Amino acid sequence: MNELLGALCNQFEEELERQENVLAVCIAQGQAARLHDLEYLEAKTAALNVLIRETAEAERTRMALVEQVVSACALPPGRQTLTELIAVSSEPWKSRLQHFQTRMRATLSETARVVRENNDLIRRSLNVVNQALQSLGQCIPAAPNAYDVRGGEVSGHHSGPAFMDQRG
Repeated sequence: MNELLGALCNQFEEELERQENVLAVCIAQGQAARLHDLEYLEAKTAALNVLIRETAEAERTRMALVEQVVSACALPPGRQTLTELIAVSSEPWKSRLQHFQTRMRATLSETARVVRENNDLIRRSLNVVNQALQSLGQCIPAAPNAYDVRGGEVSGHHSGPAFMDQRG
């Protein structure tokens, strides 16, 4: 049992490190978005994708260990949680599992907050870009022999935006 708990704690610590790296990458993505640094944003997004793949791959190994530990501890189906595992574990496993649980909850909570902020920031930026593109689109004269959405011919006359001074 000690070997299983030791292996599980090691897997949990590796996952915690991955999740802390995810948080750091998400923070960097937000900074890149604020600075409008698209290359850095793309690089951080690629790094995040790698971390997500690693997390998915590690989950299979971790879940196999969890099943073995749950079986060895004889936890009933409704009580197969980390909190219940902590309750039935002895030291030093209890402390390691509690430490992991506390840090993982904090990391995931902070990551969720950062992702929400990044999402709001990027959506606002996209709205600004879309509005700018729409404004620019109104300034472009229609191409000769162009067709509208209903298949009709677009008139060659297109008025651009007018600027008004203080007098109107």
